[in-house]
Amino acid sequence: MIGPILKGEKVILKPIKVSEAENFLHWFKDSKVTRFLRVEGKDLNLKKERKIIKNIRKNKNKIVWSIYTMGGLHIGDTGLHDLDLKRNKKATWGIVIGEKSYWGQGYGTDTLKTVLKFCFTRLKLNRVELSVYPLNIAGFKCYTKCGFKEEGRKRKSIMKRGKYLDEIIMGILRKEYKN
Repeated sequence: MIGPILKGEKVILKPIKVSEAENFLHWFKDSKVTRFLRVEGKDLNLKKERKIIKNIRKNKNKIVWSIYTMGGLHIGDTGLHDLDLKRNKKATWGIVIGEKSYWGQGYGTDTLKTVLKFCFTRLKLNRVELSVYPLNIAGFKCYTKCGFKEEGRKRKSIMKRGKYLDEIIMGILRKEYKN
């Protein structure tokens, strides 16, 4: 599904485009960028990445945006997955800031705040959830700061670089959301 353009304080979120595939390919080939993501770019090429983006744009259960700075630089992407607008009114959220020089500067936090505002005011969701690896301390702090609560842990549920990792499940409810 193609979402609207959203503006935060530091970011502009625009619907993901096939023309951005080279940026994604570059980021997903970088092991530092993918260390906390489910995806790894080992088998990825430009043709596959373009196809992935085309499929994302057609998928009714996803809204994915490219993250741009106010100066117009494409630095990552964010999205709502497993979107359930009718019955359960919930979604799973994810993000990647691919441009490492923008890490630790509040772009992820601003992106999350911008997406949550859209989720709870425009989509009228009841819940947004995510999963985070225990080693992603910066991500965990960001999510907590934005109102997410730790709800549980899936023990050794993801194979990443030859090791099984836990996933911490976090969520925020509409009634807990604050602008």
